[in-house]
Amino acid sequence: MPNAESAPVSDGEAADLFAPLRDRAGVALAVSGGSDSSALLVLYARARAVDPRLPPATVFTVDHRLRPEAAEEARSVAALAARHGLPHRTLVWEGEKPTGDLQARARRARYDLLLDAARALGLDALVIAHHAEDQAETFLARLARGSGVVGLAAMRPHRLVEGIRLARPFLDLPKARLIATLEAIGETWIDDPSNRDRRFDRTRLRAAAPLLADLGLTRDRLVATARAMARAAEAIERDVDAALAAVAAHPAGWASFDPADIGRCPEEVRLRLLSRLLRAVGGADYGPRLEALTPLASALFDRPDADFAARTLAGARLERRGGRIWIAAERGRDGGSTTSLVPGGRGRFRGRRVELAVEAPSPVTVAALGAEGRRAIVDRLDPGRLGRWRPTAVVVESAPAVFVDGGLVACPVLGYEGDARRRWGDLLRLAPWSV
Repeated sequence: MPNAESAPVSDGEAADLFAPLRDRAGVALAVSGGSDSSALLVLYARARAVDPRLPPATVFTVDHRLRPEAAEEARSVAALAARHGLPHRTLVWEGEKPTGDLQARARRARYDLLLDAARALGLDALVIAHHAEDQAETFLARLARGSGVVGLAAMRPHRLVEGIRLARPFLDLPKARLIATLEAIGETWIDDPSNRDRRFDRTRLRAAAPLLADLGLTRDRLVATARAMARAAEAIERDVDAALAAVAAHPAGWASFDPADIGRCPEEVRLRLLSRLLRAVGGADYGPRLEALTPLASALFDRPDADFAARTLAGARLERRGGRIWIAAERGRDGGSTTSLVPGGRGRFRGRRVELAVEAPSPVTVAALGAEGRRAIVDRLDPGRLGRWRPTAVVVESAPAVFVDGGLVACPVLGYEGDARRRWGDLLRLAPWSV
């Protein structure tokens, strides 16, 4: 008889795990074909047979077009979904692939494809099969990067992403139980060879797990610590949200604040607020490492009267002007600072989703306004569009603008339209940025 660590997940237990999704209109299941996600597919189908209050689900598989085997793997998932009565769609990452930071860019592309596909079908939840070992490995990986309290909270079971609930119902389940569930019903799964590639941090962390367990750092203890960090992080985030009332955030993607207002907050709140601002302005997936963030925060808040030369961190530039700190996107940065779109196309600009309407007359490039662009339009801007606190020229030059064949045609966030007959502000939809 299997022990609790390796017992198959029962249909009733699965229904309880998915119960928080009962209020959703529809569910997208992210299934690659590995053991974890295959178990997600099987268990959701079986749970819904037990609990009809669970919403209908569609299975999605992403083919990044990075491995020739991926297309066949997607077909295997489609067959698995059919066996369990679920519809399936394959989503393809089209276009030229980046040469640098491929893993991070592929991850972002995967989530973009999944979220867009879910939204197109009216599904308002995306379910991921991360389990207890994944949670422990995430905690260790972030500890190795020097993350603070919020980073060490690791993955959360539920959070809202662009209006869709991202759910991870298996975070307390051992991987062995997911495998046992598939074995009990005779289902197979795809073995991804990258899981054994020691070039990846997670592979090395997985190999170190037995040694760590001998030292008392078991999977369960790491997961429990991540939960404790999550409780602390929740309290910190509430204080950060309150402190953000002192920050002026402009729709163009820059922010400013009086350091004296933020300096009164506890140090952990100041660090987290600054991290969130840098991530949002620079467009990174994560905030900067604590070892880089701490001296910057000290210079801003502990010595407010000292000289503060302009600095850059995490794709953002900070400067002091008129007693305020200004944070804007760093000039000339790659990795999301220029985005080319065809009519009907979607992409990201500094982390913000951007979409060009299908009725647009031509392809466009979204890029920073730049010095030449600012000089060309400065006399045609409504000063009120720059906000109560007047930014420096360098800050204004960071605003997202629209270019056609290399020429500036609009800067909608600042109210500039080069052609009165055509409003690019209506044709180009740039998602609001948030801290």
